[in-house]
Amino acid sequence: MVISCCAVGCANRQGKANISFYRIPFDGERRQRWVAAISRKDWQPSKYSRICSEHFLQGQKSDDPLSPDYVPSVFAHTKSPAKRRALGSLGKYEVREAMKKKKRQASSKHEAARALLNLSAEINVLREVEEEIVEEASISETSGKCDAMCQTNLTSDYIESLEFECQQLRGDTFALKEKLKPSDLEQSTFENRYGKHHHLPPATIDINEDQA
Repeated sequence: MVISCCAVGCANRQGKANISFYRIPFDGERRQRWVAAISRKDWQPSKYSRICSEHFLQGQKSDDPLSPDYVPSVFAHTKSPAKRRALGSLGKYEVREAMKKKKRQASSKHEAARALLNLSAEINVLREVEEEIVEEASISETSGKCDAMCQTNLTSDYIESLEFECQQLRGDTFALKEKLKPSDLEQSTFENRYGKHHHLPPATIDINEDQA
């Protein structure tokens, strides 16, 4: 089935260069406005009905309710005053859209500048935190070195004290050994101190008994 424009007096068919075709809207209010603009007597569009892009001021339909091209308005039966009003509405719409675009761009720039300022502030805060961490780490490291040095000194002093005590004990031990030489434990010394027959070894007792 060849698609053709449903507007009165329009001979545009599918395949013509730079021509688009649009289905009649299903939305009740917008559909009625399109049907009224097309202005065909005793006509209701079917699912196959199409209207071409030449019946819109900007050459294509718009889904913006504020746009003059929300409804087709360019027809052979449209009178000149209506055409001028439509063109005037289009000019105002374009101005409004241009202003909105500038506002959006300005807002985007403002948001971008604000984002940069926030990012700069966050970077400064991170730098301050980093500096504090580095400073605390340096203080902690210095304190740790001092603690280690103090601990080493105490340990060295304690070791020297132990070595000195060991030397004294060695000296005392040597002196005791000198006093308790084996000669002091000879039998004569033992007899002089404790008596002749006081706990003498058995062999010595036997010899004395034979002499008696």
